[in-house]
Amino acid sequence: MSAARTCWRSPRRMLRDERGMAAVEFGLISTLLFTMMAAAVDLSQALTIQRDITRFTAEAALVLASQDNENLAALTGQQINAKIANVLPGKTGIEVGSTTIVRKDNTILVGIGTMTYLPPEANASALATLQNGDHGVVVRASYRHEPIILGFAETFGLRTRTFTAATVALRMRQDY
Repeated sequence: MSAARTCWRSPRRMLRDERGMAAVEFGLISTLLFTMMAAAVDLSQALTIQRDITRFTAEAALVLASQDNENLAALTGQQINAKIANVLPGKTGIEVGSTTIVRKDNTILVGIGTMTYLPPEANASALATLQNGDHGVVVRASYRHEPIILGFAETFGLRTRTFTAATVALRMRQDY
C-alpha cells in the first residue's frame, strides 16, 4: 500500500520531498570539480615539461661548451642524445640538436654538430650572447606533449603542443 501511495502523491508533496537531492547535487558539482582538476593537472604538467626542457638545454650547453675541441663536442652531443632517457625520464620523442657556432661580422656561422641551421630564437640568443669572433655552442630540444585528458584539456585551451627550448653557451672568447 505504501508503494502505491508514493507513486500517486500530490505535486506539492513531491516538490517538498528532498530525497535524492544530495545525489543530484553531487553529480553536478563533481563533474565541474573533475573538469577543473583535470585542467589543473594538465597545466601543471605542461609547465613542468617546459621547465625541464629549458633546464636540460642549459645543462647540455654548458657540458658541450666545456669540451676542448669541436670533434669532442660533437661526440659529447651524441652521448647526450643516447642518455636523454636518464635526464628526462618518461619523456619519449624528445628531439635534441646541438652545434658549434662562431660569430663573425654580426652573423652566426654554424659549425660541427647535428643542427644544420639555427632557428630564429636561437640565432637571436646567439647574437645577444656572443661578441664578434667568439665561439659558442647551441643546444635545442623539442618535445611534443599531449594532455592526459585531451577532451577536457581542449575545453580550457590546452591542446597538443610542442615545447621547445634553445640555449647558447660561450665556448671560447676571441681576444683582440
